[in-house]
Amino acid sequence: MSRTKNDNNIEMFHGYGLHIPTRTIFIGSESSPDSGLEMGESGTDHVMAEKATKNLHILEQISSEPITIIMNNPGGDVWHGRAIYDAVKSCKAHVTMLVRGQAMSMGAYILQAADKRIISKGAKIMVHYGHVSVGGEALTVYRQIEEYKREDREMERILLEKIKEKHPLFTLQKLKKMLTNDTFLSAKQAVELGLADEVESGQ
Repeated sequence: MSRTKNDNNIEMFHGYGLHIPTRTIFIGSESSPDSGLEMGESGTDHVMAEKATKNLHILEQISSEPITIIMNNPGGDVWHGRAIYDAVKSCKAHVTMLVRGQAMSMGAYILQAADKRIISKGAKIMVHYGHVSVGGEALTVYRQIEEYKREDREMERILLEKIKEKHPLFTLQKLKKMLTNDTFLSAKQAVELGLADEVESGQ
């Protein structure tokens, strides 16, 4: 039985998270029992980062038409997350990101790179400073800690810029308090705070 073009598109979307006809990218977890995350999700890791950046590049080379990213992200590695954030932020095409399920931790930061941020009614966003692990000789540990501190400041900047677009008087101190512990936001709360633009229509 011969394969159709549609069969190939479906296989690519399921295997690589890319649907070329609709210029849609899916960013979700792989299955990984060693991930350390609940339900064995790999979260934001090298696999997610490679797929996302490659798929964005492919669609950019085809045309400058808008791109849609559907994201269901439990969070994960900071550096791989920043790779996705930077790829979305630098994309020449207009990028709409739709959160289905969750945009937790690093996923919430990635969301802020999109030109338009949509969240489904039942989805959640969670922001916090995250968890780090360091090791090695004392001087190496000190340098690692300083680097994580710099990254925290950058994450604060990203979130605060978006929040201030809606709430100009919102303070860094208030944001720091939010990030000290896990802060969960419903779709409505995320829009009200400024970390999403709208709740998905028709819900």
